[in-house]
This record gives sequence, C-alpha cells and structure tokens, in this order.
Amino acid sequence: MSLLSRTWGRWERQRRRRRRGGRPLKEDWLPSQYDWIRTQAPGKSFVDVGGLFMRNGEVAFFAEEAGAEPVTCFDVGDPDLCEFAVDRERRGSSVRFVQGNLEDPATVAEIGRHQIVWCTGVIYHTPNPLAQLIQLREITTELLFLGTLTIPEIPGFPHACVYYPYLPEAEREPYAAGPDWGREVPAGLLGIGAPIDETPMRGFGNCWWGISLSALRAMLRSARFEIVEERRIFPSPYLSEIVARPIDADPMLPPQDYFRRRGALREKTGERLVFDRYYDELRAGKIPDIEPG
Repeated sequence: MSLLSRTWGRWERQRRRRRRGGRPLKEDWLPSQYDWIRTQAPGKSFVDVGGLFMRNGEVAFFAEEAGAEPVTCFDVGDPDLCEFAVDRERRGSSVRFVQGNLEDPATVAEIGRHQIVWCTGVIYHTPNPLAQLIQLREITTELLFLGTLTIPEIPGFPHACVYYPYLPEAEREPYAAGPDWGREVPAGLLGIGAPIDETPMRGFGNCWWGISLSALRAMLRSARFEIVEERRIFPSPYLSEIVARPIDADPMLPPQDYFRRRGALREKTGERLVFDRYYDELRAGKIPDIEPG
C-alpha cells in the first residue's frame, strides 16, 4: 500500500499543478476569505468557531469592523493565554467570547444561533466530524463558511475517509506532502506530518480524519445543509472551502439526552416520551421537562 499511496500522492500533486490555472494563488487565499466576510457579514450576527488558534480572534474582530453585529468568538482555548483579550480591550471591541466544546449541547446553547457561522481548521481535529457539523447546523440560520483539510478522491472509493492515528510514517507521507502552502505546516499537523500526540487531554491537537470532498458533501447533507458554493482554492485538493445553508428539515438523530429522558419519564409515570413526532411536539412546547431521579 505504501507504493500505491506514494504514487497516488505524486499523481495528485502533478494533476494539481497542471490544473492550477484559474485558481487563486496561495498569496490570495486569506485575502479572499476576508473579502467574503466583507461581503456577507454587514448587518448580520456572526460567530467564528475555533477562532483563537493561529488568528487570536482576528476573524471575529474583522467581521465586527465590517459591520457584523453581534459577533461571537468561540474556542476551546483560554482567551487570556493569547492576544485575544488584549486585542479586544485595545480595539474597544464588543466581541463576545465563549469557551467550550462544540460537541457539548450546553456549549452550543451558550453560543446561540447566528446568521453567519465561520468555521475553519476545526472538524478534522475531532474523531467525530459529523457530530460537529450537526452542532454547526444548530447555530446556523443563514450561511456556514466551512474550511477544512481534505484529501483527493480515491479512485473506486467514493466518500472515502482516512483515519490518520497510528498510520505508519511511510503511509502518512502522501498526506503530509499535500498541504504544501507553508514548510512549517505538515510538521505541525499531528497525525499527518508527525505521529499523533497520545498525551491525555491533548487529543484535539491531533488530526483524526482525512475527508474526501465527496464525503464532506455527504456529511453536510446528513447534517441538514445544502451547498451554495465550493471555493476550490489552491492548494486544492488538500484544502477545501464550502459555503452551505441550512435546510428546513429536522435532524435525523434524536437529541443526545432523548433516551435518558425517555427512560426517566417511563420510570416516573409509566408513559413514554413521544418518538416519531418528537420534533413537532418540541416546537409546539409539548415536551415535558424531565430529569432523572
């Protein structure tokens, strides 16, 4: 498999160079992101998900200056251990900061719903990318801007994904050679350019999944989004940006606490929490407040 994967990686890089015409240059990548914010953010509520890493809230501050209001910056990290807190005070900014885990429903409720949701460099840092997309759907009312590392399509295996942890070094090589927009990037991508960090509590620093673009499209559809635009920027296909809007459909999965509350209601009253019509009943305010005990 090592020879096959290296050959595949070289072929993809050569194909990328041949087809580069018409794609933005690497130098235009970040400016194109800010152009999008400048166009979409004015007058809209805006949240930057994962906004501290490398940018220290810069996207949230830019959205605020572009006319977004209110603006939230969300991250797992501490705002006082980077430049965010100092920059917010220096700017006289009203950007709200929320710290938490995107997969925690209580955190998602604290973030709240926003018209524009910005999320780049996040979903490959979790073992559960679909779960995070479902949570992003919960907070998005108009548009999601999603930027993430991707892998090229694997011939014969549509919707393919690669699980990075514990790949031998030779098998990681084609993935590490892909994100080549900076020499320092592959080495900093734990699980791709370097082995994963097995240290307890540090798992979100790892790259867990290499997601093909076809798989990402399917995940977004599963999370109840429809794609508005695919911003295939150089150095594609190892990085993709997608703009998606939420569709008017209830989640396919029950809420995380549904079965716990169903069991609590059964134990207390002998009744069962409604199943097939659950989301209709929830909207109608007919779901009882149920807690165990």
